[in-house]
Amino acid sequence: MKDKIIKIERQSLTVGLCANLFMAFSGWATFYLSGSEALLLDGNFSFILFLSSIAALKISAIKANRSNTFPFGLYVSEALYSLLKGLLIGGVLLTALTANVSKIAKYIQGEELSMLKTGPILIYSIAMVVICFSLSLFYHQQNKRTGNSSSMLETDKASSLVDGFMSAGTGAALVLIGYINPASSFDFLLYIGDAIMVLFLAMIMAKQPIHIVREAFIELAGGRLQNVDAYQAIEGVITQALSQNETTANNVFISKTGSSYLIVLSFTTEEVENKGITLLADIKQSLAHKLTQDYPHIDIELVLS
Repeated sequence: MKDKIIKIERQSLTVGLCANLFMAFSGWATFYLSGSEALLLDGNFSFILFLSSIAALKISAIKANRSNTFPFGLYVSEALYSLLKGLLIGGVLLTALTANVSKIAKYIQGEELSMLKTGPILIYSIAMVVICFSLSLFYHQQNKRTGNSSSMLETDKASSLVDGFMSAGTGAALVLIGYINPASSFDFLLYIGDAIMVLFLAMIMAKQPIHIVREAFIELAGGRLQNVDAYQAIEGVITQALSQNETTANNVFISKTGSSYLIVLSFTTEEVENKGITLLADIKQSLAHKLTQDYPHIDIELVLS
């Protein structure tokens, strides 16, 4: 099962790598033809996704490797991948914000700016929207094949969806700008309409890198599992297993690092003496068998409290 998940991940990430590289060059080429800063942001965002896909391919190949140095595997590299990806996306957005605020300031100060050329944008936008939404759906279907256990595919699905909406919004706005009469009161949009659109998109997208960084930091710090549905599902299986054996855990801790889950069940000395080590070991084995069906990368530890 684990080998199947890794194979599905690598196939999916390879498709995403090629698609994002194509979209990055398309965005840069259309930026060159139109002069739109919004398309430069779109191309840069796709290039970030391309670079992250290269890293994700390497991580997918090594994350399950266990050794004396890393007895629980290298799943922490998945969380590190998400953290760096969030920081890179945040950096792209911050750079876009500062560059376009500067462009708007120059226009207000009376500096001469080039008029936008919206001709190539319609074709570009339609192509990018189709690719992004198709890629997001592809990631979703592939992750379902893994039992929704791949955090990297889930992250890339969300990124592709955001990229698709960004391309759709940018394209629609810039095409409409092309119909503005230069003599109208909205003629300023012919010069800084793309900059205004970038600021709007950057503010909408700001939540994404913040969320990615927050989730990755919690995982790297060994914090409690944040997915409420997954936590309740795992906790329900544990509670049922303990009840069937007429025992209780003093504390249940569930954490997630990348696609790996760690469950720590704490038992008092009195409970261990009353029930015996053999029964608790059987409970651990039973839990591992049940939970591995939905969470292939899982470790269960029993400790005294």
